[in-house]
Amino acid sequence: MARPRRIVPLVLLLSASAAASPRSATPAHRAPPPDEKAPKTLLALRAELHFTKLQDVRAQSEKYRPLCDAEGYPLVGNINDKGVSTQPSSWCADVRARASKKTT
Repeated sequence: MARPRRIVPLVLLLSASAAASPRSATPAHRAPPPDEKAPKTLLALRAELHFTKLQDVRAQSEKYRPLCDAEGYPLVGNINDKGVSTQPSSWCADVRARASKKTT
């Protein structure tokens, strides 16, 4: 004799996954402009940053610092590529982290 199957409703809460997404790492008011509106000099610097390891970027922080605003948020968007070394978002997050270590 077969047992009847029960259907159990399941509610998924998406708020936790949305909070963990990379887009939420940068507040909406800090989102970088699209490439069409970003300064060409910053886009060229971003391209150079893309092929540089983070440790090398740290060694030349004065050169790459213009990619982040005064509070350490990116002024240009990331490059959509799988062969990534360093993205503006990760570099600027590093800038913010080092700035917070200096103030503590």
